Amino acid sequence: MKDASLDSKLSIVIPAYNEEGAIYGTIATLKTVFLNSEIIVVDDGSDDATFENAKRASGIKLAKHLFNRGYGSAIKTGMGIATREYVAWFDADCEHNPDDLKGMLETIERESLVAIIGQRSRSASAPFLRIFGKWLIKMTARSLRVKAGPDLNCGLRIFRRKVVIHYLPLLPDGYSASLTTTMIMVERGYPFAFYPVTTGQRVGYSKVKLADGFIALVLVVRTIMLFAPLRIFFGFGMFLLFAGLLYGVPMALVYGHGFPAAAVLVVLAGLLLCMLGLVADQISQMRLSKHVPPGEFTFTDTGADGKGDANQNG
Repeated sequence: MKDASLDSKLSIVIPAYNEEGAIYGTIATLKTVFLNSEIIVVDDGSDDATFENAKRASGIKLAKHLFNRGYGSAIKTGMGIATREYVAWFDADCEHNPDDLKGMLETIERESLVAIIGQRSRSASAPFLRIFGKWLIKMTARSLRVKAGPDLNCGLRIFRRKVVIHYLPLLPDGYSASLTTTMIMVERGYPFAFYPVTTGQRVGYSKVKLADGFIALVLVVRTIMLFAPLRIFFGFGMFLLFAGLLYGVPMALVYGHGFPAAAVLVVLAGLLLCMLGLVADQISQMRLSKHVPPGEFTFTDTGADGKGDANQNG
């Protein structure tokens, strides 16, 4: 980058699992654009040569999980190691473009934002089930009034470290960490922006499974429950309350037999849901104040010569 001072403000976290064919090339490509940035590779318990190939690169920090714990867990480990003002996520499979990351860094600095989240164009070659799954997740989010953009889980994004670090305990260990951070930015009202990015040909194969899509769907609801439970409980509760009244009051007035038992049950269910929403809102505020310690990993700083020793951390 031409602005070396801006370059030096960035930490780049690269989570990697069985990416032996792509990891070294990804690091090398990044280093041509980000000469002064802190590059952190987290090997998530790979059973191939990912760690060894990454260790060949000089001037990076390299962490290794002792077993496979998930994309989100690798992200959390990397962000815990990061020391710069901004921290970016960058996939290890050569799919992302460093020039996009450069533009995102300039934008977050220029506009004083908390986050910049990449937005990919839809791939025509993507499997139908994946396209349908992403559409279903997006529709669920919209139905809960979440304005999180068309691409909820793009892995290319930048955050101000001092802000996002407080939310690490809330991130899931799986692939839904991207979705969760997007919703955190939306629900907490932080100033952030979406940035259109291009994607290249992936080296290797996608590690995302069908089950991850169902988990992401559940996490949309779970995240709303964490940050704004009244949006779920109160809305549904008020719907039942008014539905019961609209049914019961006319029946009582027209037939003169009192308020119908079915209407009473519906009204009570609505009131209970509203009260549960109030209780859940208090619990969510308590949950947001909690933190859990990071997991176990080994850490290596390759230094200028690409060599280093692994140390155990708790």
